[in-house]
Amino acid sequence: MLATPIQGSLLTFLSKAMNAKKILEIGCFTGYSAICFAEGIKENGPDAKIITCENDHKYANIALQNVKEAGMDNLIEIKVGDGLEILRNFDKSTVFDLIYLDADKAGYLNYYETILERNLLAKNGLILADNVLFRGFVQRIPNYDPNAPETSENYIPKNFYKRIVKPLYQFNEHVNKDPRTTQVVLPAFDGLTLIRKN
Repeated sequence: MLATPIQGSLLTFLSKAMNAKKILEIGCFTGYSAICFAEGIKENGPDAKIITCENDHKYANIALQNVKEAGMDNLIEIKVGDGLEILRNFDKSTVFDLIYLDADKAGYLNYYETILERNLLAKNGLILADNVLFRGFVQRIPNYDPNAPETSENYIPKNFYKRIVKPLYQFNEHVNKDPRTTQVVLPAFDGLTLIRKN
């Protein structure tokens, strides 16, 4: 999903505050988040780089145009393909200071595990996972009633439940119990989790 301008400012701030040099984004969409990250790292030296992944050729082309118009094509590389495959194909020496997950929500858990198993996150690096509360529906899972009326606080639209809301709930629970990382969920925007390796 497209980040809001305020969220974009947060992405710029975090990448700048971390003095990040290498950023990976899974889920490019129109390139807006990548451009925000680029704004934060553009003064971090000649090695500063963002790799952003998009599975949809149409959106990858839109992102490429937006990146060029923003004058950030020297910092941003767009890879077209499946995010999980791209993660699995990085060289073993590749590490990122910041990894941003904003792709298919059902894939978050696999992305997270692959990042940790392949040691793609630098020491003191951060994983940011976007949309982890998804319109407020994720916190309704414990009391979910498939027959609840739309006005009920237990209601979750059926088209979101299996492919988005339940996988995000499982991701949140998994990360929360994982002794390998420390995390905090910011209940801002659509829910943003900051994850750091222990």
